Amino acid sequence: MVMGLLLGSSFVGIALYLLFFADLSHATAKQDLKLYALLTGAYGLWRFIRVWLAWKESKSK
Repeated sequence: MVMGLLLGSSFVGIALYLLFFADLSHATAKQDLKLYALLTGAYGLWRFIRVWLAWKESKSK
């Protein structure tokens, strides 16, 4: 469970870095990085949801 939280926060952190702090001069590269950042952040959120569902299921047993 802890590993899932670490992975989720890592992916969200990478996505936030790419969205807000990556400085590129090319407009097309910036658009591509934005797309990759959104996909990476979505995967991080999915990891958080999976950890929460697993925790909820283990608590109900």
